[in-house]
Amino acid sequence: MLWFRMSVPERYRARVGKREWKESLGTSVEAEARALHAQKLVEVHDLMRRLDATDTVAVVDEADKIVSAGFDALARSNVKAHEIAADYDLTRGLDHVCFTMLKMMSFRARLDWGGSYAAKAQEEALGEVDEDLWPVEQPDPVGAFPTFAHRDAVTMNIELFESNSVFKGAAFREVARAHLLTRDWKAVEIEAKIVAQAAGIVLKPRGPLFEAVAERILRRLAEHRFSHWPTGVEKVLLPMMTAMANHLPTPASAGASAPAQTLNDAFAAWQQRKGINPELPDKTSDEWQVALDRFRELTGTDDISAISRKMVKSFLEDVAQLPSRPKKAVGELPLREQISAARAAKLPTLSPPTVGKHLAAIRSVLEVAFDKEWIGNNPAAGLAVAGAKHTGTERDHFSDEDLRKIYTAPLMTNPEACSDTMFWILLLAPFHGSRPGEHCKLKPHEIVREGEEWVMRFRTDSRQRRVSDALETRPRRQKTLQSVRDVPLHWIVIEAGFLDWVALQIQRGEHWVFGDLEADKYGDRYKYLSSEINDAIRAVGIDDPDKAFYSTRHSWRREGRRRRVPEHDLDQMAGHASTNVGRKYGQGSPIDTLKESIDRFEFRSVPWDAVVACAHQRLIRLARNTLPVPGDV
Repeated sequence: MLWFRMSVPERYRARVGKREWKESLGTSVEAEARALHAQKLVEVHDLMRRLDATDTVAVVDEADKIVSAGFDALARSNVKAHEIAADYDLTRGLDHVCFTMLKMMSFRARLDWGGSYAAKAQEEALGEVDEDLWPVEQPDPVGAFPTFAHRDAVTMNIELFESNSVFKGAAFREVARAHLLTRDWKAVEIEAKIVAQAAGIVLKPRGPLFEAVAERILRRLAEHRFSHWPTGVEKVLLPMMTAMANHLPTPASAGASAPAQTLNDAFAAWQQRKGINPELPDKTSDEWQVALDRFRELTGTDDISAISRKMVKSFLEDVAQLPSRPKKAVGELPLREQISAARAAKLPTLSPPTVGKHLAAIRSVLEVAFDKEWIGNNPAAGLAVAGAKHTGTERDHFSDEDLRKIYTAPLMTNPEACSDTMFWILLLAPFHGSRPGEHCKLKPHEIVREGEEWVMRFRTDSRQRRVSDALETRPRRQKTLQSVRDVPLHWIVIEAGFLDWVALQIQRGEHWVFGDLEADKYGDRYKYLSSEINDAIRAVGIDDPDKAFYSTRHSWRREGRRRRVPEHDLDQMAGHASTNVGRKYGQGSPIDTLKESIDRFEFRSVPWDAVVACAHQRLIRLARNTLPVPGDV
């Protein structure tokens, strides 16, 4: 009998409770044993990766706690030391702590460069120079400052910026930034000990916890914005920071298993997985990009390996305080200043669903990074935003009186009151349970006869294609798999002449059933019409904020239940997933059954004869102004 045997690495022994994995392979056939051995080896390596991921989470959380508690304790201690000053608060205390650390770190770096750099640092800090103590300057190809040009730039910027009280700390930050980029944790060993001691922890200057603490300290220092800096200081500092960035070496890799470290890398991988062409407009992709840009600005972090659960939580708290649809003057401010402006002026802030989208963006992008094994865990997994989840009750249904107001108004009875497209979209909506935008994406050849019944076919486009002289900017999509479906036309819509409307569009050479609709950059043909229809609904006296044109979909569902239409037929026509597994296997009801169900809808408060008469008048006018166009569409 052959066996699988492997020594347990020392760091895992306490958790697995053994020094060796030993297990019978259950066979003496060598070929079978090799296959079983390989399978077992994969299982063991998978276990070790999971244990490492658990360790990473624990280390990250511990490091976050140490750094947060340490800086807070140091700032409070500094405030206490300056308690004689009435205006000396925690913000100034933290400024003082960060400035002192940055200054000392820069001093040590310049001493290590030796020669004139060390002499200059000594003269500035001590007022005297001991040239015999420091080596002659020489390049260090593996350090954070490998070239003389970089060191000269650091020295010059310290002389220019640190001598001006307005910009104090700015040039020193660039030293911390270089150490952070090269992952030079040794450079911050003294500061790590000070912070840990302030947090009540004895920190050994080696190992994963030390590295995590050192990284967080460097990041804090490199990204600290001093309270004495004036508004708009970034415009002054940006040229200096950009010039310094040109000297920075290639970022050090966190490990051979992490080929990509930035949010941009993870975002590109997410786009590829979703089949999104970054060269074409995509609404979700653009929303995700906004969320990632805000994450970078508010956290100062682009390195995905540095993102912690606490950091994501802090980001969500900050985003929730951003102003909603701010005026241009506010919207152009840095995000932190936007938050302050919103708080001061009591502006409305982003809604929970919008904050939830930000979380969804961060979580989904980091999930791709996790799947690619660029990071050990997804720090955004399991987080939620209260009030963000769609409950299905955000829009109320139209009452019988609401429907009467809409469909007896001149909007639907006077052929001059609105455009033909707006009229037909309003007429289609209450009878078919479709999302209003779905009607806007119909093409003439998708209104077809199936057996004895006329149906609308809601479809997607598999790819871009040229139609006449116009290129469709993006393929049509449907919200869900169930949204691709066939829905019979209601008898009142047929009687109103909708089939004649479609025939006239074909005769006019139109590619769409509603060809006058203008699509936005994402291909949404309903967006602009939606605003127009909702304004018209408000104009007839329906001003409840929970009611909009989409409420016709809720009204349709209620009317179907009132008319005792089977629930599975309602689901199928509305494009909802059925909760009944048995119905899923049967692929839904046949068209003739759906036709019987849809024709039950009547909306008893509306006298439809006047609406049908208006439709006929519109068709007569359109036919009079339509000339046949030769050629096939």
